[in-house]
Amino acid sequence: MKKIIFLLTGIVLSVFQINAQKYTISGTVEESNGDPVYMANVYLDGTTLGTVTNNKGEFKIKGIKSGKAFLVISRTGYSRTKKEIDIDSDITNLSFVLDKSAKDLGAVTVTGTGTPHHIKNAPVKTEIISEKNIKEISPKGFEDMMKSISPSFDFTPNVMGSFMKLNGLGNDYILMMVDGQRLYGGLGGQIDMNRINPENIERVEIVKGASSALYGSEAMGGVVNIITKEPKNKVRISNNSVVSSYSTWQQTNNIDLNFGDFSSHTSFTHKQTDGWQLSPYEYDSRKDTTFRTDAKAQNAYMNKTFKQKVEYAVTNNLEIYASGKFYKNDRKRPESVRSYNLYFEDQSYSGGAKYIINNNSDITFDYHSDLFEYYYKYNQNGDNYSEGDKSLNKKQRRDDYEVKWVNKFSESHRVSVGSKFSSEQLTSKDRVVNDEADAYTMSVYAQDEMDFFDELSVVLGSRFTHHKEFGSAFTPKLTLMYQLNDINLRANYAKGYKNPTLKELYYRYERRGRLYLGNTDLEPQKSDYYAATFEYNPKNISFSISGYRNDLTNKINYQTVDPANVEGVEEGTIIRKHANIEEAMTQGIDLLFHTKLAYGFTLGGGYSFVDALNLTDDIRLEGVAQNYANVRLNYANNFNWYHLDVSLLGRIQDEKFYENRNADAYNIWKLSTTHTLKKMQSFEAELTIGIDNLFDYQDNTPYGYHYGTLNPGRTIFAGLRIRFMK
Repeated sequence: MKKIIFLLTGIVLSVFQINAQKYTISGTVEESNGDPVYMANVYLDGTTLGTVTNNKGEFKIKGIKSGKAFLVISRTGYSRTKKEIDIDSDITNLSFVLDKSAKDLGAVTVTGTGTPHHIKNAPVKTEIISEKNIKEISPKGFEDMMKSISPSFDFTPNVMGSFMKLNGLGNDYILMMVDGQRLYGGLGGQIDMNRINPENIERVEIVKGASSALYGSEAMGGVVNIITKEPKNKVRISNNSVVSSYSTWQQTNNIDLNFGDFSSHTSFTHKQTDGWQLSPYEYDSRKDTTFRTDAKAQNAYMNKTFKQKVEYAVTNNLEIYASGKFYKNDRKRPESVRSYNLYFEDQSYSGGAKYIINNNSDITFDYHSDLFEYYYKYNQNGDNYSEGDKSLNKKQRRDDYEVKWVNKFSESHRVSVGSKFSSEQLTSKDRVVNDEADAYTMSVYAQDEMDFFDELSVVLGSRFTHHKEFGSAFTPKLTLMYQLNDINLRANYAKGYKNPTLKELYYRYERRGRLYLGNTDLEPQKSDYYAATFEYNPKNISFSISGYRNDLTNKINYQTVDPANVEGVEEGTIIRKHANIEEAMTQGIDLLFHTKLAYGFTLGGGYSFVDALNLTDDIRLEGVAQNYANVRLNYANNFNWYHLDVSLLGRIQDEKFYENRNADAYNIWKLSTTHTLKKMQSFEAELTIGIDNLFDYQDNTPYGYHYGTLNPGRTIFAGLRIRFMK
């Protein structure tokens, strides 16, 4: 009770300060040669006040209370700068110079604690995939981007998409967010990641392990937060077009406008491919034979995404925003394989407000709604349908309401308190009992960030959750970080909790001779997560090694059921029903490194060892390899009017375990070159040319088995990016 009174008193005292005089600071950020630094983070340390620079290196921060403050300037690829300033009036002539650095330690991260921290000083271990990293590898999509940079991620190919895994746990245990909003709706159980366009990503923040205390039920195995670009130029218009083999091409168009207190961000993406075969043979699990087929490992598809976001600063203290996104994905199959294609639509809407009480305190409110629909779209005429007709297969909707208060009580003490309400609906005729199901969750959470003696940081967090069907749960979290010069030592414990999904409870469907069933007798899954990290960051080198263990109870997986025990099922049908595996465990080691070499070369990469076990049956968890590795060699050189970037990337992993047949091991190498024309006033052009899969590896496993990779073999790609900025 004393703690509650203390927090409420803090809120009241903060509100009394809202009428205090507020000031504005502005200035520029440049490199040592005088070039402006674009998209640098500029913020007041320990507060929520901040911005990014435009293409001229200019920044402006409004609504600052008088007093002393530390202004921090950081950007990935540059050394961080911190300066104390005395604010008693508007300041308009600040100037900063950033030195280039080989280490990616200039980023600001928000995901680990829900509050901004410089990556080197973030109490919760957070991995960053920066815009620079993304540009170097020229990824085909989200999957290619994650596998090329982080060895901890793997993707299990599927005709409908890819199942994502992080340190042995699948996408059901990974919370995917875009700008802090949950990505909802999926294909056959996995998140539809075609909605994510690497071209529009500023950075990706990855927090591994249970984060249920801060983010709730879905974050049992980790959190991936995708931060999209929101340039601060008055006008910024860009187009990026990439073409490759198999009629694969993608085009992204962006228009960003910033006029005074109003900002608008518009994006349109079109992506398509004709698809490809890896093997002309298909495996029939019912007859245990193979036969010739027209089925493609990668089906043809065409998807389009339109997104609009507007922001308005009503006053120096109040900011509001609204955004909407529409997405459709038409996945086409040969007529000889199926009489219908798979068609998906997603509509999502967000809105919210941020009220800055003072330099040290703010309140935010966010609403997010996501409606994902899955259809059959017929590719030929039939008795009861015509070519082009659609029939609804499944509809999913989720609505989230969240309010959060953050207050900095002192330089070494910050508290976050929030509450969230979520509701879900699943509709599917003949596949869900009574054709529809629903659930809701209510939760409150609190987090306390404390610093001791400048070297030790402690984060305490907890969440209380109440679910419509499964009652209440409490999930605590404790994180410790000790800093000694260039060394960081981190330790983490977190309790994980995950309620069964509506699909796991109620869904029933048949595919390729197999019947998949939900189970209303399921129990919530729980976990205990432990991790320790050693980081060493001297000049020009970045190195970290982490050990982790995640003990899971009541883990949900498919279990084979005797057809005789299921009414209305033909003999010989393979039945897979969701069930609680009594005990499971994942443990392993993650190693990451990045170093600057001579003559413009940098070398980076990582290794991940994963030991994932079903302890009940004493076998490995399906779909998980034990060894993963990445290698990145980059060369960069600046000329007076031209910048050259050359990258060689390798992905190596061993075979993935399955009860019937393992997926093959592979290693794939990619060469990418980027050529940038510089100093053309407000115009910039970049040409990308590369070779994917240099050694022409193909997984020619028959269709119907598990693939290691869907890469079609050696391909050439080329892209052109043009930007106008004012």
